[in-house]
This record gives sequence, C-alpha cells and structure tokens, in this order.
Amino acid sequence: MARGDRRHPESAAGDWFVDDRCIGCGGSVSLAPTLFGLATDGKHFVMTRQPTTEDEVLQAQLAAEVCPSRSIGTESGVTWRRHHPLEIAPATWRTGSNSPKAAGGNAFLVQRAAGNLLVDAPRFTPSLRAWMESLGGIAAILLTHRDDVGDAERYADAFGAEVAIHAADADAAPFADRILTSADTCEVAAGVLAIPTPGHTEGHVMYLSDDGTLFTGDSLGWDPYRHDLSAEPFVCWYSWPTQVDSLQRLDGFGFTRVVPTHGTMSPTLEPGDMRRRLQALVARLRRDLADE
Repeated sequence: MARGDRRHPESAAGDWFVDDRCIGCGGSVSLAPTLFGLATDGKHFVMTRQPTTEDEVLQAQLAAEVCPSRSIGTESGVTWRRHHPLEIAPATWRTGSNSPKAAGGNAFLVQRAAGNLLVDAPRFTPSLRAWMESLGGIAAILLTHRDDVGDAERYADAFGAEVAIHAADADAAPFADRILTSADTCEVAAGVLAIPTPGHTEGHVMYLSDDGTLFTGDSLGWDPYRHDLSAEPFVCWYSWPTQVDSLQRLDGFGFTRVVPTHGTMSPTLEPGDMRRRLQALVARLRRDLADE
C-alpha cells in the first residue's frame, strides 16, 4: 500500500500519488504513460497529472497493481477489485505482483495444452499461486535473463516446474535444471522456440510462441509515443553492438506481437509489417553505431 506520509513532493496535486519508495523501474509507467514521468532526480517516477477519465483511472489502478514497491495509491484509500492477473491475449496473462527482485519486470503465464508456461517470474504470493493452480499449475518457467528471475525458485518448488535459462546467465538461477548452452534457436517447449539474443546480458533469450507472440525480455519493446519498435542502449548491461546484432537475427521469424518484460507490449501486427519495422529499427541503430 502506498504511504501518504511519504508522498513524493513532485507528485501532481490530487488524490493519486507516488510515494518516495519508488525504485524507478518504470514497470507501472508502461501501463499509464501519460500519467507518470521522471522526478527531477531522474531516479524516481511521480504522477505528472491526475487521471480524469474512467480509462485513465483504470490505467492508474493497473499501474498500482504491478508496482513492485507498492508506491502508487490514493490519499482517500479508495479500493477496487484487482484486475490482475489480466488476460492480455487469448490464453496469455500478465500476472501482476511484479517483484523487486526482477527490477519490477512483468511476468506472463501462457496456457498450453502440453503444460502452462511462466515467462519470467513475479513476486510469490499465496493468491497468485492458488490462481496458477486453478489453471493447471506451471510446467516450465522460461527465464529471459538474469535480471528477471524474481521468485522463480519458489514457483518451481510449488509446482515441480522445470526452469530454463541460458548458461551465460545461469549463475543468477542456480536452481535452474534446463541450461541452454547453444547460440542456436531450439524448441524449449511444445510450440515455443528459445532464441538466444545476447546483448542486454550475455545470456539473454527471447521466447517465440507459435501464436506469433515474441517475449522479448529487456532487449526489444514498443514505444507508446512513436507507436513503433524500440531498443535503447542505456538499458544494455553487456554489449550494445551485440544486442543490435541479436535484433538483426530476429528478421524472418514471423512474429506478430512483442511482449517485453519491461515496457509496453505492441499491438498485434501483420508479420510483414513487424518485419519492416524491425528492419528499420536495426538500420537506424546501425547508423547510430557508425556515427559514434
């Protein structure tokens, strides 16, 4: 619950606010980009204005539900029925309960006939565990990289789930029992490809479902202001040129939707449109590298 006694002084006047415990992860901002902005210290987010429409109130509620530090709330203490876990597409759910151990990143449950998958991991809560159990449990946890392990071990123990991670990031998940060692694409679950995409971290992996959804971790996202694919060097911890090369590698995979762990997911587009956008992004990033 957000703490009114710690309301950030730069939050816009009104009922909704962000308190000073915000860890600056940006996870909530992706759900309400017009309501939040960086504080002057560049380390925290604040409410830049109050929600004024029903849709904006919903956005604020969703943002509050995923905030890992529980820093978003109202002075009035108004409550609402939780929206998360939220079905963002048929058989694909954003879990909510984002974990500070995953820098506030989103986690996703994908219902599959061969066994449900968890892509990255949220904070462990009894209610979320019970919800997962009601859907048939978790067969495998697919970790995109070291930053977003969250409470994967607790969910793996709860459901006897296999945990997959690339060898280069495996020290962040010593409990993992499926270590991806190759630089080549492989099938990690029925109808799901693991695509090694080093750059953000050395062991970064994306996962492509046969419905066209590409879970991109922290390497590729959607800019809600430009309405286009995006990738930024300031959130790259291993090698930016390598990350750009990895994005080039995605050309030809035929994905139709980008679902990042951090940031905004894309709308569903035609494969050709998505491919053109990817090619344009990579070309721009390569030009930027050449100019350095």
